Amino acid sequence: MEEFVKYIGVKIVKAVPRTREQVEQLLGRTIGGKETGEGYLVEYPDGYQSWSPKDVFEVAYRPIETIDFK
Repeated sequence: MEEFVKYIGVKIVKAVPRTREQVEQLLGRTIGGKETGEGYLVEYPDGYQSWSPKDVFEVAYRPIETIDFK
């Protein structure tokens, strides 16, 4: 079997702090998983919106307030 090769990916998303419950109400659908409480409403470049738990989101993303990648 071949050995795994490490890769890194980069994507730019928009996000705003929201609880899972707030996002479920806003999107009108249930979000899978067991995590609850603090997190972020995340919008991807294609317009898809989802929720991410705070700890998971903050490990993966950093704010880019002064740079505009459009």
